[in-house]
Amino acid sequence: MSNVTHPEYDDPSAFVFYSYAPSKTAAIIFPVAFACTTLFHVYQMIVKKAWYFAHFFIGGFELVGYFGRAESAEDQWSLTPYLVQTPCLLVAPGLLAASIYMVLGRIIVILLGERYSMIRKKWLT
Repeated sequence: MSNVTHPEYDDPSAFVFYSYAPSKTAAIIFPVAFACTTLFHVYQMIVKKAWYFAHFFIGGFELVGYFGRAESAEDQWSLTPYLVQTPCLLVAPGLLAASIYMVLGRIIVILLGERYSMIRKKWLT
């Protein structure tokens, strides 16, 4: 077994994946809460047949990124969890934002509020 030394987090001359020590506790608690709300939204999407809300469900893949971060808390020098969590945590919020704008568009149309909205209906899906 080799004794490998790693650079410090604040070493400016070395590349480190994280400039902090990822918290295993936070990386478990937050995905569990996020999974509960995502499952509730999936339930609402199926029951109400609100298929336009599927982007929110797809944004739930952010959970994969959180589990990658939880794995990084065990070994922050491992490349695989870092490569798993980075794209998931960067792309998923865009899908969540897309679902918010889709719902906003539906609310504006239902309430006949296009004349009050700064964003016109044709710009919202």
